[in-house]
Amino acid sequence: MYITTSCIAPVLRVVGSGSAATGALDMDTPTSRTPLTIIVVEDNPVDVYLIRWVLKAHELAHELQVIDNGDHAMDYINQLAHEERRRSPTIILLDLNLPQRDGKELLQRVKTIPQGSDIRVVIVTSSSNPADRRETLALGADAYFVKPYHLNEFMQLGDLIKHMAFGEPSTN
Repeated sequence: MYITTSCIAPVLRVVGSGSAATGALDMDTPTSRTPLTIIVVEDNPVDVYLIRWVLKAHELAHELQVIDNGDHAMDYINQLAHEERRRSPTIILLDLNLPQRDGKELLQRVKTIPQGSDIRVVIVTSSSNPADRRETLALGADAYFVKPYHLNEFMQLGDLIKHMAFGEPSTN
């Protein structure tokens, strides 16, 4: 399932089925920066909600597309690889544990497409396994964020996104 929202005009595009992208579309707070294009590859609707909450709380102008399973994410990446005119995302927030495909397989594919070096990939996962962190960073992930148990700690994801997109220092 794909859902796209934009800070300019909300757009909804749904492909596939699932519940990760359910919820109301909201207008994002515009800033003076060019809006980020963020792809969220996540099957958990609560995590998608928290990511939206973080982006809004950090007042990041963005266009957000949610993809709720590995097969749909691979289709998106393959389309991106074959369409020269398609605008590459600024950041991909990628879960490791997805239906149909592993996030590591998707990360490898992103990094092999021509635009892959320009796309920042942040692993957003519940895995605190050091081996997962080492492996994904070795595969080309730009950052590794372990989903916290406390809501306020999730705000650190916004700092990380700002750092990845704009070079702003992280508060951690």
